[in-house]
Amino acid sequence: MAPPYNVAVLLYPSADIVDFSGPLEIYSCRAADFKTQIFKTTTFACQNSVRVGDNAMTLVPDASLEEIRANLKNYDLLVVPGAAPDPILELVKTEDGKAIFSLIQEFASLPPRQEAGQRVIQSVCTGALLLAGAGILAGRTVTTHHMFYDLCKQMADEAAGEDSKTTVIAKRWVDAGVTDAGVRIVNAGGVTSGIDTSLFVVESLAGKEHADWVAEIVEFEKGGQDDAWGSKE
Repeated sequence: MAPPYNVAVLLYPSADIVDFSGPLEIYSCRAADFKTQIFKTTTFACQNSVRVGDNAMTLVPDASLEEIRANLKNYDLLVVPGAAPDPILELVKTEDGKAIFSLIQEFASLPPRQEAGQRVIQSVCTGALLLAGAGILAGRTVTTHHMFYDLCKQMADEAAGEDSKTTVIAKRWVDAGVTDAGVRIVNAGGVTSGIDTSLFVVESLAGKEHADWVAEIVEFEKGGQDDAWGSKE
């Protein structure tokens, strides 16, 4: 355990609330002494304020995307939430979408901080579509919300070419391996599975004892990696 691990959480218009608030809940939970901060979270967006969910609420992020980019090497974990497919498909056509793709690509190419020992990109639900569009899922076995397996593969193939060999499977979450720089890619399936995935990341970085403590505090029963909603057929 080498706290604090720095977590950057992306926000964008129409992002699903539980996709980012679930991981934020897990990563903001302090150690058993109720004092030690193991993870330090920072939300960021391309806008000064973001209307999230189905016009459910407006949030003011902690930082801009450019501010995060300027200090990207200091972050150990990048969380990319999902949304309904139409807002994502509209987003990726914009300059903001291009900036998000570029940030994801840059993070995926960074070696880990010496203090932390590991970097992680964590997508939740259709956040995997943004990873796919950024071209970092080529050759990987991944997952996303069960209604959008085909779209995820399509976007991965379009970004990396038809030989991208991206395989999308029905799992609650998937450890998709590491980039050439050693950045681990983890995909959660739909919405609440982002909490399971966050607990997996907590255990990987900070140890099982802390992960079990966090799960107990938030009263969450962890699902297994092989659990899934829907099927690929």
